[in-house]
Amino acid sequence: MIVRELPDAWLVVRQADHARLAGELLRLARVPELRDHPWRDALLRAAAEHDNGWWEEDAAPRLDPATGGPLDFRALSDAPRRELWRRGAERYAAEAPEVAALVAGHALRLAAMAEGEAWETFRGELAARRDEWLEAAAMSLVEAAEADRWLAAADALALAAAAGDDRLLPAAPWRVELAGAPDGFELRFAPFPFAGATRCELAARRLPARRFASAVELGVELATASRTPVSVRLVPL
Repeated sequence: MIVRELPDAWLVVRQADHARLAGELLRLARVPELRDHPWRDALLRAAAEHDNGWWEEDAAPRLDPATGGPLDFRALSDAPRRELWRRGAERYAAEAPEVAALVAGHALRLAAMAEGEAWETFRGELAARRDEWLEAAAMSLVEAAEADRWLAAADALALAAAAGDDRLLPAAPWRVELAGAPDGFELRFAPFPFAGATRCELAARRLPARRFASAVELGVELATASRTPVSVRLVPL
């Protein structure tokens, strides 16, 4: 999960909710490359589901030993990260191999610089599975890489909004700025890729800023926390 520390609370966004925003951003974009993309349906679904491997992880949240609060996704250790990336790609293998291939490509991109034998084994195994899914879907590696460029941009946009961190914004294909708003954030684009100024909503939950005694206590608090929508407005820069 994505954790943002506020003065009096933890604002928590599940990876599934962040991914849905990524899919929505691509769906709303009106640039010809996306509107007429030959794999548009698969790309939109992969963007919206690219973090599905986190479902189980976010359902049983971990404690951050330093803060006693929820553990941010960036602090998750290597072994469970590899497992959730495998799980996320395999989930759609039988039903939609083109989606599985794109989700696998997303994981491989993020894992590209990780060092160590376990990571090398992981990349080799997942790349082999991705190639199987590409063949089953009749999608080329070049087509998958081109689609991943859009998935990466949408992921970064949604992640920056969820974390409230402009350092996570993508370098391409637009110039984007993140600005605070009374009830959330604005993503400001140049050139503007949407039909008009648009408001999206990111589901979040607000937890009291305190040390939790255990992961079980944290899980109960999260399960009973009220939903706190975060507004994400898309406007011209």
